[in-house]
Amino acid sequence: MSYAQWNQYTQYLVGDQVVYAGNLYRCVLPVGPSATAPVVDATHWTNEGSPAGTLPSGLTFLQSITPWTQNAGGFYSGSITGVSPLLTSTSRLSTTLQLSTGYTATDVSNSSSLWLITAYPSSANGGTITFFLSDNGVSPSAQTKILLSWAIAGF
Repeated sequence: MSYAQWNQYTQYLVGDQVVYAGNLYRCVLPVGPSATAPVVDATHWTNEGSPAGTLPSGLTFLQSITPWTQNAGGFYSGSITGVSPLLTSTSRLSTTLQLSTGYTATDVSNSSSLWLITAYPSSANGGTITFFLSDNGVSPSAQTKILLSWAIAGF
């Protein structure tokens, strides 16, 4: 998702979002045209953080994502919420499954038949990523040594 650069000659309404000096600002009170930049105008703007730069990422055990739902199509789905208020269905993700340290031969066997099908981002619940994993006969919530890593590659 791209956001317009703030422009002093534009009129903004509540909910409008702009980028100024590398940060995302949301209009909380109608304003403009105005020469006062969002960074110094807390009356009309709230700083929502950076839409670029350090993007959210995470590393979590499969068993910590609850609930995992087994679907009729032969796969599991589970979600992480509160990722970022900037996350949308068009955000780009990078995801992978990996083994944690201290794994055993059984963990390797479990991970070899489990694969990540896809991950779907959405704006729900402060930004949600829903992961879809294969059904290898063992629920992802039972996988104690397999980690799921994810990173937002772009909003």
